[in-house]
Amino acid sequence: MTEKWLRKNQNLSKKFDESLINIVSEEVLASAISTINPDGIAALVEISEIPNYQFNRENDFVLVLDRIQDPGNMGNLFRTALAAGVNAIFLAGGAHPLGQKVLRASSGAVFHLPYLRFDGIEEEILNSLLKSLFELSNVGFKIFSTSSHNESSKKPSKPYWEVDWSRRTALILGNEGQGIHKKIQEAFSETITIPHSEIVESLNVACVAVPLLLERKRVAYTSK
Repeated sequence: MTEKWLRKNQNLSKKFDESLINIVSEEVLASAISTINPDGIAALVEISEIPNYQFNRENDFVLVLDRIQDPGNMGNLFRTALAAGVNAIFLAGGAHPLGQKVLRASSGAVFHLPYLRFDGIEEEILNSLLKSLFELSNVGFKIFSTSSHNESSKKPSKPYWEVDWSRRTALILGNEGQGIHKKIQEAFSETITIPHSEIVESLNVACVAVPLLLERKRVAYTSK
């Protein structure tokens, strides 16, 4: 960290282990990281410190991201999921959560939220994801796919406020250009949507996540 950052954040800096703090110049910090305008602090984190996904019977909210490619979207999805009380995230390929752009966009949420990432060729990824989703379904999770308000589909879609969010839930969000893979859509019948103007074909996936994930938080809050 820089001395300038330390002066501005004295209360926060007291929470750090002093033996782990190195004071450097702004020039040194800028040369060590890829951010154009660094905030004044950076950290090295052991991968072992990042929470691993383990199934917990107390978990009741899982976010599933199908091939999200944009690092900014991925980071924002982690951040929103953490704010909404999501227990874990399943990743069907896509941007890696430990990429620098994802980490920055998540504002540290990646370090707090367990995730399970499926890698390999597309067929392997889909089969692994479906296996995990069926395991959730077998223990009482309701699996919801999302669709564009204007998307043509034979499946009826419910507005998100008509869903029973009090149940154990796995919510699937799809790839920016292709949406949720057909193989996943065919496996689960429940589809929800965010009604919006027909002028707009579809919404950005990170924007879609905000009302959906926080609606569950709202329901839990109002039911107290």
